[in-house]
Amino acid sequence: MLDAGFLDEVRALMNRGDLHPDLPSMRCVGYRQAWAYLSGDDEYDAFVSKGVAATRQLAKRQLTWLRKWSDVDWLDSEEKDIAGAALKKIILRTTFNSEI
Repeated sequence: MLDAGFLDEVRALMNRGDLHPDLPSMRCVGYRQAWAYLSGDDEYDAFVSKGVAATRQLAKRQLTWLRKWSDVDWLDSEEKDIAGAALKKIILRTTFNSEI
């Protein structure tokens, strides 16, 4: 994200004038940490560390939430043909759960 210009994006949002760090949109993972860095509240290394930690915490909460769903189809993100694997799972589920 940083290589793709994330800090420039947050800098542009800050320059709009109608946004502030207490808004829900600016409290999202990454934006909060970038805003603090660009405001001079954090050093670059602290910004990166806090962003990584916040991302990890969010992913952990999402996994906890998803594990409670009994009908979730898990996909391997490293699978070469992930789209094909997803379609196979959908076809199998609809084929074996049909009410015909």
